[in-house]
Amino acid sequence: MNVGYSLMNFSRQSGRVISASMRERLASWRELLDLCGRKATRKRVHALRVVTLRIQAELERDLADLPRASHQAQALVRFGKRAEKLRRALGPVRELDVWIGKLQGLRASLTETGDYVPRSIYDCICGIDRLEDRLKQKRRTAEKKLVAEIEKRGGHLGKASEDAEGALSEFVFGEEAGIGEELATRFRAVRTEFSTFDEGNLHEFRKRIKTVRYLAEIHAGADRACAQIAMQMKKVQSAIGEWHDWQALAHEIRRGHHVKSKALTELLDTVAAESFGTAVSTVHSISARMPGEGTTQAEDLRVEGRKLPVRGDLALVTDLNKKLA
Repeated sequence: MNVGYSLMNFSRQSGRVISASMRERLASWRELLDLCGRKATRKRVHALRVVTLRIQAELERDLADLPRASHQAQALVRFGKRAEKLRRALGPVRELDVWIGKLQGLRASLTETGDYVPRSIYDCICGIDRLEDRLKQKRRTAEKKLVAEIEKRGGHLGKASEDAEGALSEFVFGEEAGIGEELATRFRAVRTEFSTFDEGNLHEFRKRIKTVRYLAEIHAGADRACAQIAMQMKKVQSAIGEWHDWQALAHEIRRGHHVKSKALTELLDTVAAESFGTAVSTVHSISARMPGEGTTQAEDLRVEGRKLPVRGDLALVTDLNKKLA
């Protein structure tokens, strides 16, 4: 987390102290940290990563109101640095969990063709089995590293979170006014930096808007605009994430010397290409709905001068089965 960067200057009134929701998030974070330190299951890793990201987003916002030299600000900075290291340690495990889930879903879709399975699809299924076995082995190794990291730094992480909670309790913040408008402005500012999208910058765009999403989700219950923005950001990030995961799997099978399947490689490339088109189309469509965004309908369906298909994610597997048959 770039703790020295202020997301935006919120309009503040007086009277907000550390929220009950932040206390709950920090308590949940410590509990999940302890659980992952015992056994880093898929659900625990995902939950810990999400709550870490939400806390990072909220603390980044609160830092804007604290004197930079104060001990409160320094406590938030220390926790932010430790939380970022934890998030990076969680990343590989979470990524492998997602990839394994994608392969399992793809296998299920391919086997729904009936009793007769064409040779090309059978080759795909065999390739999926081999690739999944390799990813599960990587996942076991990554889990051991994560548990060791938590065991090594767990005490410092817990202490840093308690110090951050204490620092927040000592400082009185103002109430937010117009946060939905500010988040929409933040999204538009990021969006204008990406005139076109390609495979080299789409994932970066997804990372740049994640803070907007988490802050919108935090305030969704109190601000209708935030609820709408949170829903829109989730759609954008999900679509881009879908493409990124398929692309990563396509690259992964090429790196695996003992996992050779021409049929599966072609299938993953096709799914990734279709998902890329869907993701870019989703970004343009959501951008056009954001307040103040002037995107035209013609721009909505173009990237680098070509029209984009609008397709469902794994719904396209039916068509791909026909291509493989």
